[in-house]
Amino acid sequence: MRTITFNGQRFSVLDDENVLDTLLRNNIAIAHGCRAGACQACMLMAKADQIPDDCQHGLSKVRIQQGYFLSCCCEPEQDMDIQLPDLKAEKHLATVTEKRLLSARTLSLRLQCRLRWRAGQYITLWLNDSARCYSIASVASIDDFIELHIQVYPDGAVSPSLANNINVGDALAIQGPFGECVYDNKQNQQNLLLIASGTGLAPLLGVARDALSQNHQHPIHLLFRSKQASDFYAVDALRKLKDQYPQFSFSLNSDEPAPDTKDSSTDTWQLHLRTHFAELRGSRVYICGSDEFVRQARKQCFMQGATARDIICEAFINFSPER
Repeated sequence: MRTITFNGQRFSVLDDENVLDTLLRNNIAIAHGCRAGACQACMLMAKADQIPDDCQHGLSKVRIQQGYFLSCCCEPEQDMDIQLPDLKAEKHLATVTEKRLLSARTLSLRLQCRLRWRAGQYITLWLNDSARCYSIASVASIDDFIELHIQVYPDGAVSPSLANNINVGDALAIQGPFGECVYDNKQNQQNLLLIASGTGLAPLLGVARDALSQNHQHPIHLLFRSKQASDFYAVDALRKLKDQYPQFSFSLNSDEPAPDTKDSSTDTWQLHLRTHFAELRGSRVYICGSDEFVRQARKQCFMQGATARDIICEAFINFSPER
């Protein structure tokens, strides 16, 4: 049985247990969020030769060299001596400048912060010792704010507080940005297909606006999928883009299509893709949403001709009860 030593205390690691779970089981308070290595909230440090190879994915080369690892992904292969890193310098204070509902379950927060970021990346937002990842919908060259779209879960650890307790003028701690789901103007000769589910719209709305602001002339289509028609949001913003830029179009797809809008489709999103985008060879595809949705959409787009190199994905981690 492997052991970990933390602050002079030694703990046994159970079979199929990671470092984070071992510490939490022994009532050691460790900040954490997604439990899947995305938010990087649970980073710890150890000697390089004690760290397994598969628990540093997404960390910078500098962090890897310094012995950082993601405790939620680390199942020790030997005894480990671990310690908390000092991440204070990597957190930034952001001021809430606007807060509004985009739909019954979707909250928009706009933040002011001295931070370099790109549309489509994501930040980790901290509330006490809980952390959640949210994608950036705004465009740095156009907007002077970071905009987040947040699905509110009534029993969640973070989103209800953001919806009910955080006000304009409050300061929030954020970390990042992270992620590579961004527009690259080297692909300005490609058609762009953007496939979003739920608040996966946030990064792809940013990517679309970024591409258009850089004069991308080839067609850009955004397919917005939602389980319920009532969960569609920012449709007016999509229509304005369509009116302003002839190369931009969008479609809405739901299990319950809205009968009062010409933008909705009665097809399933898979059928809509097969019917309207049967040949994706040479296209650049961006997919954002839940892990299962991203997996299915990536497979279908690959089968319809998009190369693996041209499919850019950002999968949202599902939390219980909040993702």
